[in-house]
Amino acid sequence: MSTKDIFIPKGNSIQAPGNDFHWNLGADPVYAGRTAFYYSLFEPTGEESWVFTGSTGSGDEENFFGFLLMVPYIDDNVLEYTYKLGDGKDLHVSHIHSIPAPDGFIGFRTVDADDAELSIRLDPVNGTVQGDFNALFKSHGYRLFPQGTFKLIRDDQ
Repeated sequence: MSTKDIFIPKGNSIQAPGNDFHWNLGADPVYAGRTAFYYSLFEPTGEESWVFTGSTGSGDEENFFGFLLMVPYIDDNVLEYTYKLGDGKDLHVSHIHSIPAPDGFIGFRTVDADDAELSIRLDPVNGTVQGDFNALFKSHGYRLFPQGTFKLIRDDQ
């Protein structure tokens, strides 16, 4: 079992100028309308992570669709690394999307990737990250094979 905190940007959130997060599920790229790049500390365990997200739609309109990638925080040095799911380096890749919900509720489903790879260049001091990723979601009836790229500025500085 694993647990992860997920923060979904509000519909009126402001995206950092120059941020780009897009993926391809077929012929045409999909560009995220909302992005986030932040440091996360899970207080009970002290687990520190870097989080990168890109999404389209909104929960209110029930058309939210996005990807979330997480890697462990190591230190404040520049990090250039290629993570592979299951290599023991704690890469986490999820797909999040809206689902129908009872009146008065907003429904989301999060599914973890079955396989994934992420190559990043992260500069914690300057608050920038560039990355390329691919993932495979095949469990629970999913058939998603996104390939994407992002260039983000930290939101939490």
